[in-house]
Amino acid sequence: MKRKFANRPDWKRIYQKRYASMEKQDSQFAGIVTIFAIDEVREPLVMGCCNVSVCVADAGYVWLQHFPEHSHFTLTTMFNQAGEIVQHYIDIVKDHGVTNEGIPWFDDLYLDVVKLPTGELEIIDGDELDEALQKGVITQADHDLAWQEANRIKGLIEQDQFPLFSLCVPHYRGLLGKV
Repeated sequence: MKRKFANRPDWKRIYQKRYASMEKQDSQFAGIVTIFAIDEVREPLVMGCCNVSVCVADAGYVWLQHFPEHSHFTLTTMFNQAGEIVQHYIDIVKDHGVTNEGIPWFDDLYLDVVKLPTGELEIIDGDELDEALQKGVITQADHDLAWQEANRIKGLIEQDQFPLFSLCVPHYRGLLGKV
C-alpha cells in the first residue's frame, strides 16, 4: 500500500509548485483542505477516463484536496488555468493523517471514483486493488472496505448527494491566495 502526501514531494513531472493547507471545522466540513498549484511541468498529464482524455496537470493548474475527518476517502479536484473544474478524483483510502511537519498523507487503497464536470462517473483501478490482494499487500477486509466505500460514494454522486462537490469552488477561492 502506498502512502501519498498532499504536497507531492516526489512528482518528477512537476518542476515548480506551490502548496498550502488549512484545517477547517464548520457545519459543512471538518478536516484538512490543501491546495497544490502547478507552475512548471515537464509535460502535461493527460488521463483517460469515462471514454475521454482529460488534461489534469499542466502549468497553471491547481489541485484542491479534501481530507475529511473520519473518512475512508480523499477528494482531489483539478482546476485548469481558467479556474474551471476538469475532474473530481476520489481516492479510496485505508487511513489518512498528518506528518509531524503538518503535511496530510493517505494510505491509498488503489480504488478510485472519478467524476467529470460533464457528469460521467467511473470507478477505476479495480485491477490494481485485486492485484494488491493477490500479492498480500492488503487484506480481504481492506479489499471489501475499498469496494464498499467506492460504491457508497458512487451512489451518493448518482443521487446528487455527495456534499463535498459544492464546497470545491469556495474552498479553491479561499485557498488560492495562500499559494
